[in-house]
Amino acid sequence: MKKFALLFVAILTLSSCSIDDDGPRIAYQFAEVTGENLPEFFEKGKTYKVDITYLLPSACHTAAGLEVKRGNDSGAQRRDIYVVGIGSYDANQTECNRESNDLEKEASFSILIDEDEPYTFYLWSGVDDNMENQYTVVEVPVEESGFPNAD
Repeated sequence: MKKFALLFVAILTLSSCSIDDDGPRIAYQFAEVTGENLPEFFEKGKTYKVDITYLLPSACHTAAGLEVKRGNDSGAQRRDIYVVGIGSYDANQTECNRESNDLEKEASFSILIDEDEPYTFYLWSGVDDNMENQYTVVEVPVEESGFPNAD
C-alpha cells in the first residue's frame, strides 16, 4: 500500500508540473558594492559585524542581500573574502519602466577573526569590457593586542 501511495504522489507531482509555465521566475544579478565599514585593523579572536552598502542595478530589482564567500576553505586564500550585493528580479519581465531614487541598499555579515595574517576583502564593483569581474580590494591587518604595531 505504501508503494502505491508513493507512486500516486509521484505521478500527481509530475503531472501537475509544466515546463511551459510562464509564471513568475526569480533571477538574480550582482549589485555593485559602494560602501563598507571595515575597521583599520582586526583583533584576533573577535567577531565583527561588517555593514555593506550596495546599489541595485535598476528599480525593477529587489534587494536580496549579500553573497559572501571565502577564497578557499583552507590556506592563505581562506582569508580572501569576496563580497557582492545581490538583486533579484522577475526573469519573465521583458521591459522595466519603473523608476526609483532608492536603489542603495544595506546589509551586513559577521566574520570571526581566527588567524594572525591580514584579511583581504574583494568588494565587487562591476565588470570590465571583457566581462571580467572587477573588485575594490581592502586589506585589513590583524593585531594581537588590539593596538596597531608601532613599527
